[in-house]
Amino acid sequence: MGTTGKIAVVTSVLAAAVTAAPAAGAQAAAPAFAAYHNVSAAQSVQKVSALKEQGFRPLTVNVSDGERYAAVWVKGGSSQWGIWQGMSASGYQKRFDAAVKEGAQPVSVSATGPAGSAVFTAVFEKKGGKFYARHNLTGSQFAAANKYATGQGLMLSSVDAYGTADDVRYVAVWTPNPGGAWYYTYGKSREQHEAEFYAKKEKGFRPVKVAVAPDGTYTAVWRKDGLKSWAHYVDMSASGYQARFDQLKAKGLYPVQVNAEGGKYAAVWE
Repeated sequence: MGTTGKIAVVTSVLAAAVTAAPAAGAQAAAPAFAAYHNVSAAQSVQKVSALKEQGFRPLTVNVSDGERYAAVWVKGGSSQWGIWQGMSASGYQKRFDAAVKEGAQPVSVSATGPAGSAVFTAVFEKKGGKFYARHNLTGSQFAAANKYATGQGLMLSSVDAYGTADDVRYVAVWTPNPGGAWYYTYGKSREQHEAEFYAKKEKGFRPVKVAVAPDGTYTAVWRKDGLKSWAHYVDMSASGYQARFDQLKAKGLYPVQVNAEGGKYAAVWE
């Protein structure tokens, strides 16, 4: 599988973060990783080529705010993957259909812009196993899709919100649940998301995926997996995310998921 379309690279800006919901302490050695955010399509193409040549693979990708890209890459693992960016909804569907024929499935999908003219980016990987993927879902359709997928023994493994403030849409992927309790929330204000965080943290749950919607609400996947060292922050500016990134890197934590919309960033570190 190859890389095509428009993409993005690292010109991180700096400022103070408005953050919510910290957690966790230091952990053992993190794998080799590379991350960038708030970068243009052309820059990302260059970054993708360089990282692929160095043996990295994309862990999570995000597109927001008129094609600004963010991603986290880790070294090693499968080499049977492809990353595509700058796709329309129909372009994403065509790429999806072609990937499935090649024995691949989406592992990270993101979109930005109004439903009728959204831009998609996605990582596909050749691997077996059942999965379910949908896009252009309204909130009620997203809830119905999640109910169906859960009934099939699947859990939400990639999610993003796009569209407009008065017409939020969702793109999501569900894959087999490896075991353990999980649940999801969507359409939550920052205050509601924060309240959920503190209430569930006491019960052993932590956010493993988070997405910022065009209306400023949050979607999150929460999991009870016993991991002790992790961190979660929302409502960060691009520069605030960079500052938080630098602080947590010094503690041995690296981002496993980053998402942005409307200039606000949310991320999870392990």
